[in-house]
Formats: sequence, C-alpha cells, structure tokens
Amino acid sequence: MSEVFIGRQPVLDRYMNVFAYDLQFYQGLTPSSEATLHATHALITKIQEAIGFQSIVGKHTAMVHLPPQMIRKEFLPRFDALHPMMLEVSKGVIGNAQVLRSLKELKQLGSSIVLGEFIDAKTSAKLASISDFVKIDADGKDGVALKRMIDAFHQQGIKVIAQKVETEAQFQILKTLGFDYFQGYFFNSPTIINGKKLSGNRLILLQLLAKVNEPSTRFQELSEMISRDVALSYKLLEAINNPAAMVPIRVESISDALKYLGLNRLKFWVNTLMLSNMEGVPKELLTSSLARAKFCERLAADTEYAKEKESFFLVGLFSNLGAFFKVPLEDVVMEMPLSNEIKAALVQRYGAMGEALSVVEQVEKLNASSSQIKFEQLDVAELSERFMLANAWAQQAIL
Repeated sequence: MSEVFIGRQPVLDRYMNVFAYDLQFYQGLTPSSEATLHATHALITKIQEAIGFQSIVGKHTAMVHLPPQMIRKEFLPRFDALHPMMLEVSKGVIGNAQVLRSLKELKQLGSSIVLGEFIDAKTSAKLASISDFVKIDADGKDGVALKRMIDAFHQQGIKVIAQKVETEAQFQILKTLGFDYFQGYFFNSPTIINGKKLSGNRLILLQLLAKVNEPSTRFQELSEMISRDVALSYKLLEAINNPAAMVPIRVESISDALKYLGLNRLKFWVNTLMLSNMEGVPKELLTSSLARAKFCERLAADTEYAKEKESFFLVGLFSNLGAFFKVPLEDVVMEMPLSNEIKAALVQRYGAMGEALSVVEQVEKLNASSSQIKFEQLDVAELSERFMLANAWAQQAIL
C-alpha cells in the first residue's frame, strides 16, 4: 500500500485566535495513482472510526486538502453540522469539469473553497473568482504588490490567508499589509528583546511553576500553595470535574483530587491552569504545548523509553515556555528544578527526549518531503497518526 500521512497546522486570525486547522494529506507516490488514492481513503476511514476528525480540530473548522479525485461528498472526512468544511484546491483543477461540479455541489451544501498557493496568473485568477479564500506565500514578495493584490481580493469579498508564517515579526508585518488569516507556528516564536527581564507577575508565576514541578514537592506542600490562591483552587476543581478529566466522582476538595488523580496528574492540571491564565498568550500556544506533551509521552510509551514517559511528557509541555514568558527558553529552563537530562533536551535537543522534541517540531510542519522522519522504529505515517491522537487529546484537555 502507498504511504500516506496527514499533517495539521493552525490558521489564526489577526488576534491570534484559531480560525481553522489545515489538514493536509501527503502521498508517498504520485497523487493520481490508484494505490495512493486507496491508501488515502483507508486512512480517512481509519481516523474516522478511531477518533473522528472533529476531535482533531475541536470546536474549530477544518480546512481539508485532498487529491482532486477525492473531492466528492462520499470520500470526504466527516465533521459536525456546526462546522462546515473548507476545501482547499490547487489551480490544476480548473480544467477538470467533474471536480468543478463537485465543488459547486459541496459549496451549496455549506463548504467553502480555498485556493492554495495563489500565483498571479490567469488560471489562478479564474479559480480565485469562485473561491472564498486564497492562500499566498508572501516570502520574497514586494510589499506594495502584495497590498495591491490583497485589496483586489477584498473588493471581491475574498479573504486572504498568509502561508508559512514562522515568526511574530512576520505576523506583524503581514497583518499591516491586510492579510486576514495566518498559517504557521509563529505564535511559538515571539519577538524576544535581548536582556529583557521577567515582569513581577510572570516572575512570581515562574517561581510557583518551579515549585510545583520540584521533585521533592509533596502533596501537603502543593495543597497549601494551591489553597493560598482561591482563583486557582476554584479553576482546578472546575477542570478536574470536567468530563474530559474522567474522574469517577465529583471532586469537592484538593485532598479528594489527590485521592483520585495522584500527585503527578494533579501537578499536570496545576501546570496547565497556570499556563492557561497567562495574559497576552494565544490559547493555541497551550493547545500546542499539551499536544507536544502527549505526543512525546506516546513516543516513549511505544518504544524502549516507556519508563521515562513522564519526563518525555514534561519536555513536550515545557518546550514552549520561552514563548509563554517571552524570554529565551534557556533563561526559563535554568530557573526550573528540572533534571539535567530534561534541561539538555529542552535547550540543546540532546538525548532521546531531545530527539523526540525535534521530531514533534518536524511533524508539526509536515509536508510532501517529510517521508524520511523517524523515531526509533516509528515511521512518518505512524508518527503522524500519534500526532493526530495527541491533538485530539489536547482539544479535550483544555475544554
């Protein structure tokens, strides 16, 4: 069977809120081959039956890019009625009457059309005229020409998505030009001013975060720390009683929480809530951190590192701390009471945990040339599947 794997990237609006998730299906063989189409359909069926596509994108809309031959109602992934699909197509479909008929039918059923990688040419312009969104790779393009192009699309009622946005600095420039949406992991790479110190509130939060994760911190000490913060106590109990936490009874106190969760799981919820309450941080950063944590944990559990899965989880969870605190990651990590192995993994990508972190960063940015990514015996298709499961878990964990 042809190797097929799926990637997922967030598309954010001008306020860094998630607008949609882009689901791309990549094929190891020529997209038109029968073997590849069969493998893509099999993968869709497998994900549908195992976890469902809606769980991967949560409450958000999915932008789906499939081979043209599969742009038919019976082949598409299923999502709930509140979140119609966005169908991404390339300019190559312009001469395919069957695909154009399917697009018209699907649009009447509520789907939107996204033209991927717009090129300023007649064929792209013709397809853009029937699209609701267009994607533009702004890298290396003249700002004046981009502004003119964006204004022309807006006059037609078409929204414009900037592709491959990797830094906050890029995001700010593209936002000024008038782009509506932005695809990439720029929220993981905020602008950092050299020599910038942590503000008072963030320094206190970092100190609390460090204390929570200190190996010697016991339940009584943790309970007292949480109890001193009434808002944190309330939110912690609210989160634990969420059905996604799968606690068998209603938890009324921190001591009950320990009984049913255990110290390590309780620490996880405290970590998550502290990070989620940080001001000026996009929610997607927490979702990404949780997905990384669960993905790294799964890598450990499915390989020879099963006994270290809690450390793998922490490496994934803390891999974005620099972005949370808007200082270099190394500065944050050095303030944390973490093992030397975890610190080396976070800062230098050293050891098996560092390799897992490098792998998750590559899987986040999957493209057609990513077929050689591996971790131990796991190939790119198996890694992609685990990444989708981790994202589904993260969407549930932050509800």
